[in-house]
Amino acid sequence: MYNRSWSFKETNLVVKCDDKRAIDVAIDASLRARREIERFIIVRPEFRWSLEPLRLKGEYPRVIELMLRAAEVADVGPFAAVAGSISQIAAEVAREAGAKNVLVENGGDIAIIGDREFRVGIYAGGAGTSGKIGFLVRREDLPVGICTSSGTVGHSVSLGQADAVVAVANEASVADAAATSIANAVRGADIESSIERGLDWGHDIPEIRGCLIVRGGHIGTSGKLLELIRVSPKAEEILIVSKKYQSYGLELAPIL
Repeated sequence: MYNRSWSFKETNLVVKCDDKRAIDVAIDASLRARREIERFIIVRPEFRWSLEPLRLKGEYPRVIELMLRAAEVADVGPFAAVAGSISQIAAEVAREAGAKNVLVENGGDIAIIGDREFRVGIYAGGAGTSGKIGFLVRREDLPVGICTSSGTVGHSVSLGQADAVVAVANEASVADAAATSIANAVRGADIESSIERGLDWGHDIPEIRGCLIVRGGHIGTSGKLLELIRVSPKAEEILIVSKKYQSYGLELAPIL
């Protein structure tokens, strides 16, 4: 797999692809999507700042359509889906250009298309679980969007206190909006209750496969999540805190 990093303003891409030429195509598509978003904000500034879905009539560039649709699915503002939507478009265009397997990450929001296995780590800032677990993405799981929101890491707007909320969906645009929506619900002094609240919220969002919430030294999961794998020797110390969705104690598969 070829690998390239590329940054422009807030867009920070990592593209992994089995076709070197398709990486250029993916980067061009992401830049084009950014420009379409910037132009749209000039005429519809509420698209940038709204914290609620916008039901706009008309035909728009694909990146705008993805963001509007994802916002409505997750009940958040359109910009909650911006990074995931750009990742999704870049991956789709790379595939159309001839790539068989492609992964595009945009600041923690990932779109994957292909027919091979991928491994994705979970970063949650200073939380005890950060860097210790990840997902094994099997070929039958693809295409998939794996997106992260945080109230303690990064510059994205979050109204919650989760170190990381990871949402998984068929589309990265939807996963991105859902991660933000769920993260907003994870708040309060009682860590376990806050995680339960987030899992309940995520359970009611259509079109997502599942979610994982990290806060402090605790994690909770719901739905049909991707297979969790150990990425450090101490990963067996992690506990699932939500009895409602998972029992205490999590057996993690090792990375092969």
